[in-house]
Amino acid sequence: MNYKKINLPSILRIIFILAGVAIILLILNIPIGSRLKKEHRLLLVNYKKINNSSDIVPVDQRYVKPLIYENIDEIQNLDSDLRKQKFIEILLPSILIAKYEIYKENKQTVNLWGKLKSHHDLTGSDSTFMEKLFQKYETKNFAEINQKQQLHPNSIILAQAALETGWGTSRFFLQGNNAYGIWSFNKMDNRMESLSNRGNIKIYLKKYNTLFESVNDYFLTISKSWAFDQFRKRRAETDNAYELIWYLNKYSELRNDYVKKIGELLIQNNLTQYDTCELDPQFFINVKI
Repeated sequence: MNYKKINLPSILRIIFILAGVAIILLILNIPIGSRLKKEHRLLLVNYKKINNSSDIVPVDQRYVKPLIYENIDEIQNLDSDLRKQKFIEILLPSILIAKYEIYKENKQTVNLWGKLKSHHDLTGSDSTFMEKLFQKYETKNFAEINQKQQLHPNSIILAQAALETGWGTSRFFLQGNNAYGIWSFNKMDNRMESLSNRGNIKIYLKKYNTLFESVNDYFLTISKSWAFDQFRKRRAETDNAYELIWYLNKYSELRNDYVKKIGELLIQNNLTQYDTCELDPQFFINVKI
């Protein structure tokens, strides 16, 4: 009987190839989330109750702890200079936290925009995020959304809050966490009635649970209102606080006088020193999800 000579190495190669294909097919049947974990940067935010001024963490360097302060009415009885400093120190962390949230949203927006331009398939989470963007910014134009998500100097944001609240002494600030004098036109809002009216029209200002919510709503107002179209265009070209404030003249009925007051606050209180402040890196952790 004649037997054919078997080439053992060739058979082994075929077996290994088939085994490899089987493993790949097995992996492809496993949900992608369970075989590939993405690393995300998580910010650890803490809430801090103010019992006295010493509870407010000083801002004397570049890095700021991500704290959202509660009981802010404790600063109202401080002398003028100390109150101004504490006002900045309780508001700046919320500004930086809100900026970080917008920065993350913008990164996700740009990534999604790139997928659409490259005709890549969208995931379910991509589609959900896209619909939320369209609703939030009231447009389906990604270039416009990207412009609305840009940020401007901390000094401007601090100066506007200082002017709107009288450095933290207004009733709307102390009782409603409203740092930017934002009005309410919806009776369903959580709001407070103003002591002054416009003729026979009652004025209401929004009431927030935290300063962080107030800052968030401020950014949303700046991003959506037609009154700040030119401001949004200019801040995409420069971060010079003294130039940008002139495009905020529609923020107040005072128009250019409002801008001049903001400019005075910037200079007199050296607020541009806070433009380089950022969240303390120690409060970020990397997590895999």
